[in-house]
This record gives sequence, structure tokens and C-alpha cells, in this order.
Amino acid sequence: MKKIINSNYFYAFISLCCAIWLFVAVSTPGVGSTRDSNQSSTATASTKATLTVPLQIQANTNDYYITGYPESVKITIEGPSALVTATKNTQNFNVFLNLKGYDTGQHRVQVKVRGLNNELAYTVKPKYVTVNIQKRKTKTFTVNAEFNKNYLADGYQAGSVSISPNTVTATGAAAEIKKIDRVIVEAVLPKGIKSTFDQEVLVQALDKNGKTLSVTLDPQTVHVKIPISIPSKTVSINLKSKNGNSNNSYSFDTATKSIKVYGSQDQLNAIGDSIDVPIDVSDVNSDTKKTINLEDVLGSKVVSTDPDTIDVQITVKSSSSSSNSSSANNTNTSTNTTNTDTSNSNDNSSTNNNDNNDGN
Repeated sequence: MKKIINSNYFYAFISLCCAIWLFVAVSTPGVGSTRDSNQSSTATASTKATLTVPLQIQANTNDYYITGYPESVKITIEGPSALVTATKNTQNFNVFLNLKGYDTGQHRVQVKVRGLNNELAYTVKPKYVTVNIQKRKTKTFTVNAEFNKNYLADGYQAGSVSISPNTVTATGAAAEIKKIDRVIVEAVLPKGIKSTFDQEVLVQALDKNGKTLSVTLDPQTVHVKIPISIPSKTVSINLKSKNGNSNNSYSFDTATKSIKVYGSQDQLNAIGDSIDVPIDVSDVNSDTKKTINLEDVLGSKVVSTDPDTIDVQITVKSSSSSSNSSSANNTNTSTNTTNTDTSNSNDNSSTNNNDNNDGN
């Protein structure tokens, strides 16, 4: 046995067995080899993804103004999953239009892609775009504000409009810049507005027909402030009776001698320096105190008042009482007259008596 173990044939046999075992182990798929195989197949499997990417322009934009192209395009890439995923996450490629060498006018140009891995196939949509190349021009314009005054609350008026900044630069094709008739901001007021309008508003360049022109404005928005208020003035008040009893007379007294009235300028002009305040005394038969709502009694003469109510002391004097008082005075006068006549008679009697005595 010892001779067999020490012989070269034995070692050759052992080596052959080990080689066969290693070959079988490597060739036969096990648990670990299955995982490696799946990873490999995943890395090499083909997939696709669609991305939306910005469309870049290569052109002399200092001298030319270019319109007509979309801001972005869709590109579908296809290839190994890992590579598609990496490209989708990084987007380290460019989609562009090469307009160098093109003259002014309209041109149909192919969209090109640069920077994609060679293992990826791609399609771009749209594949071609039509662009308009024109001479570039920049001009400065004053901005004006437009708004609907009918949206102001009754009696309210708009003050001087403030726009900041009040000028913008318009850049575009020379032909479009030439069409600009006015540059405006359209302030959209809420209906019934009573307070100052203060907002950022989009600037528009319009032609003579009011159509918006395709130009670039800088800045694109401006700050618009429209003061909105209602005119007012202070007037004295004249208290007048209304619906009174013809047998009574009324007098009024109030601690409020003047009020502040608010309304349109036409309303204020019609009022003058004083305003009549009618007091309904149809239910007043004796001295009383009433609180008068000025806005109710003044109606459409004004929009509002300050204060909105006043306290009025009403004194009632009956005409029948006055008549009775006059009759009583007349009676007293008659009595006095009678007394006077009686006195005169007594005086005459005395005179006669004296005359008789003198005769005797």
C-alpha cells in the first residue's frame, strides 16, 4: 500500500479526480451562481424611458431674435436598464437646434442630440421644428395702467395711479417691435372695491388693434397702486318736521350741529354747505327724544355719513292750547275794562255829590 501511495500514478489519479470535481462544481448552477446570473441578466436587459428635456438654441442671439421653437421636446431612450436609469437620473446630454449659418426667415431645422452613451438608441419628438429668424431690436416703452372704473363701489373714485417701474424694455424681431402701439398693465379690480388696489401686474405689449405681440418684456411684471377713496365734506344740518299734525307745532334740538357726508363729487356739489334732515313726527304727540339714522333719512343724497345717527329732542306745542290761552287773555281784558268803567261811574257820582254840596 505504501508503494502505491508513493507512486506517481496515485498522485496523477488524485489530481484527475480534483479536476473533475472542480469542473462539475463550476459548471453546475448553485444558489450563489443563480444570484450572479440574475444580476448579469438585469444589467444587460433592454428597457426604454421617455423624458421631457429643454430644447437649447445655438445661434447668434445678440443680433437675431428667434421664435417658433418649443421650449422642450420629448426624447425616448432605449438600452441596458442600468444605463437607461443612470441617464434618466442625470440627464447629462443636450438636445439642441444648430441655427448657426442660417439667414433671416423661416427654416425647418432638425433637432439634434449630443452626449448620449453609444449603447443607447433614441428618438426625438418632434424631430423637426420650424423657426423664424429675424433681426433683433430692443426699445424702451412707458407703461400705462388700464382698469374698469365701473367696478368701483358707488360714490368711490380712483386717484392717481402709481406704476413701479414705469418703463420696460421690449426685445424682439424688428418688425414686431415696430408694431408696438402701447405697453400696458391691465389691473383687474374686484367688483365693489372700496380700498386701494396694490398688486404686481403682468405687462403687455399691444398693437393698434389691441392684439398682444410676441416680444420679450423686461421686467415682465410691474407694481401697480391705485388709490381708491370716497369724497367727503363737513356740512351743517337743518332739522325739518315730516308727517306732522296740523294742530301741533314742533321744535328740534340736537347736540350735533354738523356732520361729515360721503358721496360722489356730484352728490357733494348738490348738497352745498348744509343739508336738510327730515324728522318723522307722525307718531310724536308729546315731548320726546328720538335717535335718527341719517343714512336712512337722507336716502340717495349721500353714500354715508359720520356720525351715522344723531339724537334729537322734539318739543311739541299744541295749537288748541294756544287758542285757549288767547281766549283767557281776552276775557281778562274785558273784565279789566268793566272794572275801569265802574270806577269811572263812582268818580262821576262823587263829582255830582260835590256839586250839590256846593249848591247848598
